[in-house]
Amino acid sequence: MPNGENLFASLKAMMRTLLPVLWPILTFSAVFNVLLLAGSFFMLLVYDDVLASRSVPTLSGLLLMVALAYLAQGGIDVLRARVLMHTGALADRRFCDRIYDVLSRHEREVGPLPSGVAPVRDLDLVRGYITGPGPLALLDLPYVAMFLLILFVFHWALGLVTLAGVAVLLVLMVLGDQRSRKPAQQVASVAAARFAMAEDIRRNGEVLRVLGMSGRRNESWDGISLALIGAHDELAGVSGRMQVISKAFRMFLQSLVLAVGAYLVIENMATGGVIIAGSILSARALMPVEQTIGQWKGMTEASQAWRRLHELFDTVPTRVPPLRLPRPCRDLEVQAVFCGPPGRRAVTLSNASFRLAAGEALAVIGHSGSGKSTLMRAITGAWPSLRGAVRVDGASLDQWDPVELGRDIGYVPQTIEMFEGSVAQNISRFDPEADPDAIIAAARAADVHDLILSLPGGYEYALGGPGGGGLSAGQKQRLALARALYRDPFLLVLDEPNSNLDAAGEAALIEAVRTAKARGAIVIVVGHRPSVFAHVDHIMVMADGQIRQMGERTEMLQRLNFNPAVRSNPAGSPAAPGSPAPSPSTTEPASHAASGTEAG
Repeated sequence: MPNGENLFASLKAMMRTLLPVLWPILTFSAVFNVLLLAGSFFMLLVYDDVLASRSVPTLSGLLLMVALAYLAQGGIDVLRARVLMHTGALADRRFCDRIYDVLSRHEREVGPLPSGVAPVRDLDLVRGYITGPGPLALLDLPYVAMFLLILFVFHWALGLVTLAGVAVLLVLMVLGDQRSRKPAQQVASVAAARFAMAEDIRRNGEVLRVLGMSGRRNESWDGISLALIGAHDELAGVSGRMQVISKAFRMFLQSLVLAVGAYLVIENMATGGVIIAGSILSARALMPVEQTIGQWKGMTEASQAWRRLHELFDTVPTRVPPLRLPRPCRDLEVQAVFCGPPGRRAVTLSNASFRLAAGEALAVIGHSGSGKSTLMRAITGAWPSLRGAVRVDGASLDQWDPVELGRDIGYVPQTIEMFEGSVAQNISRFDPEADPDAIIAAARAADVHDLILSLPGGYEYALGGPGGGGLSAGQKQRLALARALYRDPFLLVLDEPNSNLDAAGEAALIEAVRTAKARGAIVIVVGHRPSVFAHVDHIMVMADGQIRQMGERTEMLQRLNFNPAVRSNPAGSPAAPGSPAPSPSTTEPASHAASGTEAG
């Protein structure tokens, strides 16, 4: 939102977005406010006509009519509330998918989301305001003019006094907006920071306890909690003062209207009924203004949440799905790719180029921080390339629909996370039409079928949440391998998939690599254990974010001075103790290594 745009502009934009649904509310509000006149005119007629004529039938008829008016008024008020409730649900449905899209893409395309999942809370704030009494008070504001007009018809003095009261309350609203805007922004920012800290404490509670950091971290938690309390107190103080002042002024104004009406009666310029009717109408005229002031805090929070949501939507524009391409089956080509963490200026991968054909496997080695994981993220599209392109069957990643291409990519990241759901759902990637045979086949390929059956409930065992369902790191790694192998993807990217595996798990990994190659898949494995090299075609050495060497397996093993026994190690089991591990520090730069050598 541009600087200087006030609260009412935000609310106007919010209502305009939902205008098709608000038309029934506008109609109901018009009828509702007309029916509010029933009480005033009933009192006017009773004092001026019924008491003067002493007519019981007239009193009975008026009482019946006002009862019907009140009944209709209550019914319409219920309808307005229900329409607003459905309007809030419509807003949630309209933006829920968009927020999911932003949360899933923001870190990749823009960088880490500073406020975490605050957009979800912002949507809840908007929906909560729409379904509350705040919008009804705003919709009733235009009818203040109708009540003022009737008061002017009674007598210009009554109308003028009430108009002055409305003007004072409007000034209070504007002043309240100016004074509460900054505290509301402070509350939002501190609350987001506190939520992010709470999530960080939840994730790292074990480390905090073991390393004795709980006390020091608790001091930070207390500090941000006190800051949030202070911000809330400041905002509540502003809102509370506004409500107290407006309520006291409204009560005084109602008494003032009674006094003016009494003076008019004394001077024979009005009837006794005008006193009561004028008092009721003045209260009705001031009620929407006072209600709006009472809902000021909610309006401020909702308008700022609305602004933050639209700023976030502008940061991550809606993506138009590209034309659907045939399933990949030929090759993978990395063309002079530069890549780094999204949202940061650091480049952790420079000028990476190579090519793999279907049925080929590549092992990537290098020290920590050499750029291996960045390369894997660039290949899978987890991080966008700053320069260059990753092409699958000739098409760059942005030409593929992520959902369609994702079905043909198997990926095991360094950090394994399981989603809330059953084992079967996690392996099948939450495919609603998952084939049980395909799920079991993937589990068998990762040699995790027996492990799953040993869990309570087997394939229905609940995963996700803190601790990943109580599984060990090795078990989660094998489940992640099963998830990667689901439905035989064309591109299999494994980032240190054996870091937590035992001998049986590593044997299953080697067999999975061999089987994937046999069916024509491309396999890329990051790791240092020599056992996996027995079934790859090429070896790549990385250092300082660059490809230092790359070549055919036998040639690279000789360059790296590996024990030849590694190549004939049966069943791909781990090398014997004492076998030298691959290290870029033992390599000599090759003339063709870093300039785009093609393999295969």
